[in-house]
Amino acid sequence: MKPANIFKYENRLAKTVVKKGGLSAEQAIAAAEERVEEVRQPTLDDIDRAMAEILALGEGLREPEPRALQRMYVEANRIVAVAGVFGLGQLGEAAYSLCELISRFQAGGRYSRPMIEVHLDGLKLLRQPESHAEAHRAQVLTGLRQVAASVA
Repeated sequence: MKPANIFKYENRLAKTVVKKGGLSAEQAIAAAEERVEEVRQPTLDDIDRAMAEILALGEGLREPEPRALQRMYVEANRIVAVAGVFGLGQLGEAAYSLCELISRFQAGGRYSRPMIEVHLDGLKLLRQPESHAEAHRAQVLTGLRQVAASVA
């Protein structure tokens, strides 16, 4: 049996990080925060657009319509992806709960308009977190999770 060949691996990223002359941690954080601020308003506008689409779809959804439910899922998932970065973590959690509810509807062949409506109301409330006490917002999220979990 031949001895194993040993190759030395050079991690270029690690080498770059330890190189002197780069940004300090504080400078890197400040630069990242500055870039987040640059995209804050366009992202909040996109969240509001996604919310408007979800609400419009939900208001017109009397019977289970697979395309409308899938569109709601896509828009809610968009909110999940970015809401927390901009201080709307609870909105993201509510949108996640709506995604979970829709997934459960799709998997089980069920549909409940009142369950959709309560999620729409939760999204509206949590889009304006400063207007509601933390305890109230937490109770809303707990309720939304329970509603989604009740669909087997």
